[in-house]
Amino acid sequence: MTWKKVMLEGDVAVLSDTVPVNVDFSAASAGVAAGASRQDHKHNVPPALVGDLAAVDGQAAAVGTANKFVRADHRHALGPLQANLDCNQKQLVGQVMHVAAAAPNTGTEVEGQIYYNSTGGDKHPYIWIP
Repeated sequence: MTWKKVMLEGDVAVLSDTVPVNVDFSAASAGVAAGASRQDHKHNVPPALVGDLAAVDGQAAAVGTANKFVRADHRHALGPLQANLDCNQKQLVGQVMHVAAAAPNTGTEVEGQIYYNSTGGDKHPYIWIP
């Protein structure tokens, strides 16, 4: 059991110059290309696909059937967390990982726990691997 440094450089895919396909409602695909997309690549989203978010009215959550995207700046009210946050295998956006000068929680680490070492010569994230 040990903290493993997460490397920030090396072993990366070659960037692709291929123009991305337009966004539509065809079946999702992981793709087969060996290249990585550039961070500033852009998919065309036809205006007809962009929709407004309906009010949160206490009804049960549902996947929905509308063929519209929600607006990127929509918001939902959230109160303070009362328990573990279950993201249901979804990403967190805008989070900051635990920043520390040394590994946290000595003796109580759990698999997948991460922190960012803030000491001058290091400046890398670490993950606990049992």
